[in-house]
Amino acid sequence: MAKRLFIFLVLGIFILIADITFNDESDNKITIFESEINSLIGTWVNQVGREPTLQEIDGIIRQLLDEEILYREAIKLGLDKNDIIIKRRLAQKIGFLRQEADSSLPSEEQVRDFYSKNIDKYFVAKRLTFSHIYFSANDNGKTLAEEALILIKSGASESDFGEPFLLGKNFSSKSISEIERSFGKQFSENIQNIIPKEWSGPLDSEYGSHLIYVNSISDSFTPSLEEIKNIVINDVILEKQNNSVTEYLKELRNKYQIEILADFNETAN
Repeated sequence: MAKRLFIFLVLGIFILIADITFNDESDNKITIFESEINSLIGTWVNQVGREPTLQEIDGIIRQLLDEEILYREAIKLGLDKNDIIIKRRLAQKIGFLRQEADSSLPSEEQVRDFYSKNIDKYFVAKRLTFSHIYFSANDNGKTLAEEALILIKSGASESDFGEPFLLGKNFSSKSISEIERSFGKQFSENIQNIIPKEWSGPLDSEYGSHLIYVNSISDSFTPSLEEIKNIVINDVILEKQNNSVTEYLKELRNKYQIEILADFNETAN
């Protein structure tokens, strides 16, 4: 409580200084509100992990004042004009404001309707967790893989065979499309026929031959609405927010006369 009182005292002093420095009728008057100070102190605590000292609070407020002064001077110089970064940031900000204005929770009917129309979005693909032993694509790579498989099934350690593989040895919960991207289409199709919990192969890939140990297979499924209801609710809200921005832009476009001064034919040539 004492620290908060000191904070408000420091805040009062700075507001008084600003009030004395800048005439009330002048555009140069800067007013700092308690909410701004509390927000900055909250950010400080989150980043540093403790309450700031009075000296640190003094620095926080001075930095806030300096930023506001520099911002106003930049505006006076027109530095905000024709700056693509500032344009994009302001466009994003008004978009966020429009989204926040439409963040109400959807009704049960809206959630069910959205889930039914977008059920493919929630489909969970088949996934495999597996390990492999790699043999490069040379003249006898596949033969070495076949010989290694026989020895492993006879009790030899799998760590005694194979070569280093760029993507690693173990793959956890990979979808068929992910396996295809890593090893090729033929490999991704053949691995689905491997019996789990035993070394098998060799399977051919774009890189060579592989002995495979499938640890687990998770079949594809579509979760019920109740299982993913919170996810669906968030998706409904997000769609509403995006639609809100789209509709807002449609309204605004009707207010503007748009002229594009560019010869695209000349540019293409």
